[in-house]
Amino acid sequence: MLNVHASLLPRWRGAAPIIYSLINGDTQTGITIMKIMPEKFDIGEIVAQEKLDIHPDETLPELYVKLAKMGANMLVDVIRKLPQILSFSRPQEKIGITYAPKITSKISLVKWNEMTAKNVYDLHRGLLGLYPLTTKYCDKTVKLFDVQQTSKPISGINAENDVPGLVRFDRKNNALIVACKGPSWISVKKVIMTGHSPMTAMDFRNGFMQGKMKEKIFFQSNVI
Repeated sequence: MLNVHASLLPRWRGAAPIIYSLINGDTQTGITIMKIMPEKFDIGEIVAQEKLDIHPDETLPELYVKLAKMGANMLVDVIRKLPQILSFSRPQEKIGITYAPKITSKISLVKWNEMTAKNVYDLHRGLLGLYPLTTKYCDKTVKLFDVQQTSKPISGINAENDVPGLVRFDRKNNALIVACKGPSWISVKKVIMTGHSPMTAMDFRNGFMQGKMKEKIFFQSNVI
Protein backbone atom coordinates (compact mmCIF):
# COMPACT_ATOMS: atom_id res chain seq x y z
CA MET A 1 0.00 0.00 0.00
CA LEU A 2 1.11 3.56 -0.75
CA ASN A 3 0.18 6.78 1.01
CA VAL A 4 0.34 10.41 -0.18
CA HIS A 5 1.45 12.60 2.75
CA ALA A 6 1.56 16.41 2.66
CA SER A 7 4.98 17.02 4.19
CA LEU A 8 8.63 16.21 3.71
CA LEU A 9 8.76 13.20 6.00
CA PRO A 10 10.01 12.63 8.62
CA ARG A 11 8.96 16.22 9.35
CA TRP A 12 5.33 16.51 10.42
CA ARG A 13 4.22 12.94 10.81
CA GLY A 14 0.54 12.86 11.74
CA ALA A 15 -2.92 14.10 10.84
CA ALA A 16 -2.33 17.85 10.28
CA PRO A 17 1.00 18.38 8.48
CA ILE A 18 -0.10 21.38 6.38
CA ILE A 19 -1.42 23.25 9.42
CA TYR A 20 1.70 22.61 11.49
CA SER A 21 4.03 23.66 8.67
CA LEU A 22 2.25 27.03 8.50
CA ILE A 23 1.84 27.75 12.20
CA ASN A 24 5.52 26.94 12.74
CA GLY A 25 6.59 29.35 10.01
CA ASP A 26 8.16 26.74 7.73
CA THR A 27 9.45 28.14 4.45
CA GLN A 28 9.33 24.81 2.65
CA THR A 29 7.10 21.74 2.59
CA GLY A 30 6.18 19.18 -0.04
CA ILE A 31 4.71 15.78 -0.79
CA THR A 32 6.00 12.38 0.27
CA ILE A 33 4.72 9.16 -1.27
CA MET A 34 5.59 6.35 1.09
CA LYS A 35 4.96 2.71 1.83
CA ILE A 36 2.39 1.93 4.51
CA MET A 37 3.69 0.12 7.59
CA PRO A 38 1.13 -2.03 9.46
CA GLU A 39 -0.31 -0.44 12.62
CA LYS A 40 2.13 2.51 12.52
CA PHE A 41 1.64 5.90 10.93
CA ASP A 42 3.93 7.82 8.58
CA ILE A 43 7.13 5.85 9.20
CA GLY A 44 7.28 3.79 5.99
CA GLU A 45 9.97 3.96 3.33
CA ILE A 46 9.93 6.98 0.99
CA VAL A 47 9.07 6.08 -2.59
CA ALA A 48 9.04 9.64 -3.97
CA GLN A 49 9.38 13.13 -2.54
CA GLU A 50 9.04 16.62 -3.99
CA LYS A 51 9.61 20.02 -2.34
CA LEU A 52 7.44 23.16 -2.44
CA ASP A 53 8.33 26.62 -1.15
CA ILE A 54 5.84 28.31 1.19
CA HIS A 55 5.16 32.01 0.57
CA PRO A 56 5.35 34.14 3.76
CA ASP A 57 1.67 35.14 3.37
CA GLU A 58 0.36 31.79 2.14
CA THR A 59 -2.70 30.46 3.96
CA LEU A 60 -4.10 27.01 4.67
CA PRO A 61 -6.64 26.97 1.79
CA GLU A 62 -4.01 28.14 -0.71
CA LEU A 63 -1.32 25.69 0.36
CA TYR A 64 -3.82 22.84 0.60
CA VAL A 65 -4.80 23.27 -3.06
CA LYS A 66 -1.17 23.39 -4.22
CA LEU A 67 -0.22 20.26 -2.30
CA ALA A 68 -3.35 18.39 -3.41
CA LYS A 69 -2.48 18.98 -7.06
CA MET A 70 1.17 18.11 -6.51
CA GLY A 71 0.28 14.94 -4.63
CA ALA A 72 -2.16 13.80 -7.33
CA ASN A 73 0.39 14.33 -10.10
CA MET A 74 3.12 12.55 -8.16
CA LEU A 75 0.88 9.57 -7.43
CA VAL A 76 0.01 9.17 -11.11
CA ASP A 77 3.71 9.33 -11.97
CA VAL A 78 4.59 6.73 -9.33
CA ILE A 79 1.87 4.38 -10.54
CA ARG A 80 3.19 4.66 -14.09
CA LYS A 81 6.63 3.61 -12.86
CA LEU A 82 5.49 0.61 -10.83
CA PRO A 83 6.88 -1.79 -9.85
CA GLN A 84 10.43 -0.68 -10.66
CA ILE A 85 10.23 2.56 -8.65
CA LEU A 86 9.70 0.57 -5.44
CA SER A 87 13.23 -0.75 -5.65
CA PHE A 88 14.52 2.83 -5.20
CA SER A 89 12.55 3.48 -1.99
CA ARG A 90 14.59 4.53 1.04
CA PRO A 91 14.10 4.63 4.82
CA GLN A 92 13.17 7.89 6.48
CA GLU A 93 15.91 9.85 8.23
CA LYS A 94 16.37 9.26 11.96
CA ILE A 95 16.82 12.99 12.58
CA GLY A 96 14.41 15.87 12.02
CA ILE A 97 11.35 13.93 13.17
CA THR A 98 8.42 16.14 14.20
CA TYR A 99 4.75 15.42 14.81
CA ALA A 100 1.51 17.05 13.64
CA PRO A 101 -1.30 15.52 15.70
CA LYS A 102 -4.97 16.18 15.08
CA ILE A 103 -5.93 19.69 16.20
CA THR A 104 -8.92 21.08 18.08
CA SER A 105 -10.30 24.61 18.41
CA LYS A 106 -8.14 25.13 21.53
CA ILE A 107 -5.14 25.71 19.28
CA SER A 108 -6.74 28.98 18.12
CA LEU A 109 -6.23 30.73 21.47
CA VAL A 110 -3.61 33.49 21.19
CA LYS A 111 -1.06 33.48 24.01
CA TRP A 112 0.01 37.10 23.91
CA ASN A 113 2.80 36.71 26.48
CA GLU A 114 4.42 33.84 24.60
CA MET A 115 3.83 34.68 20.94
CA THR A 116 5.45 37.31 18.73
CA ALA A 117 3.43 39.04 16.02
CA LYS A 118 4.87 36.61 13.49
CA ASN A 119 3.81 33.66 15.66
CA VAL A 120 0.27 35.05 15.82
CA TYR A 121 0.17 35.75 12.08
CA ASP A 122 1.49 32.27 11.27
CA LEU A 123 -1.20 30.76 13.51
CA HIS A 124 -3.80 32.80 11.62
CA ARG A 125 -2.43 31.58 8.27
CA GLY A 126 -2.42 27.97 9.42
CA LEU A 127 -5.99 28.01 10.72
CA LEU A 128 -7.65 30.25 8.12
CA GLY A 129 -10.95 28.77 7.02
CA LEU A 130 -10.88 26.29 9.88
CA TYR A 131 -10.81 28.22 13.16
CA PRO A 132 -10.51 32.00 13.70
CA LEU A 133 -7.97 33.16 16.24
CA THR A 134 -9.52 33.67 19.67
CA THR A 135 -8.78 35.69 22.78
CA LYS A 136 -10.66 36.90 25.87
CA TYR A 137 -12.02 40.33 26.76
CA CYS A 138 -14.17 40.97 29.84
CA ASP A 139 -14.55 37.19 30.29
CA LYS A 140 -16.04 36.82 26.81
CA THR A 141 -14.47 34.99 23.88
CA VAL A 142 -13.46 37.25 21.01
CA LYS A 143 -12.79 35.89 17.52
CA LEU A 144 -10.22 37.83 15.48
CA PHE A 145 -10.42 38.31 11.71
CA ASP A 146 -8.32 40.00 9.03
CA VAL A 147 -5.14 39.62 11.06
CA GLN A 148 -1.85 41.07 9.80
CA GLN A 149 1.58 41.87 11.17
CA THR A 150 2.09 45.60 11.57
CA SER A 151 4.73 48.08 12.60
CA LYS A 152 4.98 50.04 15.83
CA PRO A 153 1.62 51.82 16.44
CA ILE A 154 0.78 55.52 16.45
CA SER A 155 3.78 57.78 16.11
CA GLY A 156 4.43 59.87 19.20
CA ILE A 157 3.45 57.10 21.62
CA ASN A 158 6.21 55.13 23.32
CA ALA A 159 5.26 51.61 22.28
CA GLU A 160 8.58 50.00 23.19
CA ASN A 161 7.24 49.19 26.66
CA ASP A 162 3.92 47.78 25.46
CA VAL A 163 2.69 44.84 27.53
CA PRO A 164 1.51 41.84 25.46
CA GLY A 165 -2.26 41.94 24.98
CA LEU A 166 -2.50 45.74 25.09
CA VAL A 167 -5.08 46.99 22.57
CA ARG A 168 -5.03 50.32 20.78
CA PHE A 169 -7.23 51.70 18.02
CA ASP A 170 -5.59 52.91 14.81
CA ARG A 171 -7.96 55.51 13.39
CA LYS A 172 -6.05 55.90 10.13
CA ASN A 173 -6.36 52.22 9.18
CA ASN A 174 -9.55 51.45 11.15
CA ALA A 175 -7.82 48.60 12.94
CA LEU A 176 -7.15 47.34 16.43
CA ILE A 177 -3.42 47.17 17.16
CA VAL A 178 -2.54 44.48 19.68
CA ALA A 179 0.85 44.16 21.33
CA CYS A 180 2.56 40.76 21.23
CA LYS A 181 5.79 39.43 22.70
CA GLY A 182 8.84 41.35 21.61
CA PRO A 183 7.30 43.87 21.64
CA SER A 184 5.75 43.38 18.22
CA TRP A 185 2.26 44.10 16.93
CA ILE A 186 -0.62 42.74 14.90
CA SER A 187 -3.60 44.54 13.42
CA VAL A 188 -7.16 43.22 13.52
CA LYS A 189 -9.94 44.75 11.40
CA LYS A 190 -12.92 42.63 12.43
CA VAL A 191 -13.99 40.85 15.61
CA ILE A 192 -16.88 38.73 16.82
CA MET A 193 -17.56 38.73 20.54
CA THR A 194 -19.76 36.14 22.22
CA GLY A 195 -23.31 37.49 22.35
CA HIS A 196 -22.71 40.28 19.84
CA SER A 197 -22.96 40.76 16.09
CA PRO A 198 -19.75 40.96 14.02
CA MET A 199 -17.95 44.26 14.55
CA THR A 200 -15.40 46.32 12.68
CA ALA A 201 -12.48 47.64 14.69
CA MET A 202 -14.30 51.00 14.84
CA ASP A 203 -17.44 49.31 16.19
CA PHE A 204 -15.38 47.61 18.91
CA ARG A 205 -13.67 50.85 19.78
CA ASN A 206 -16.98 52.74 20.03
CA GLY A 207 -18.73 50.00 21.98
CA PHE A 208 -16.02 48.80 24.34
CA MET A 209 -13.15 51.27 24.41
CA GLN A 210 -14.71 54.74 24.05
CA GLY A 211 -15.48 55.25 27.72
CA LYS A 212 -12.22 53.71 28.84
CA MET A 213 -9.76 55.72 26.77
CA LYS A 214 -7.81 56.77 29.84
CA GLU A 215 -7.45 53.14 30.88
CA LYS A 216 -5.44 50.43 29.20
CA ILE A 217 -7.47 47.82 27.37
CA PHE A 218 -6.15 44.25 27.25
CA PHE A 219 -6.97 41.01 25.48
CA GLN A 220 -6.29 38.04 27.75
CA SER A 221 -5.11 34.50 27.11
CA ASN A 222 -7.54 32.70 29.41
CA VAL A 223 -8.30 29.08 28.63
CA ILE A 224 -11.36 28.69 26.37
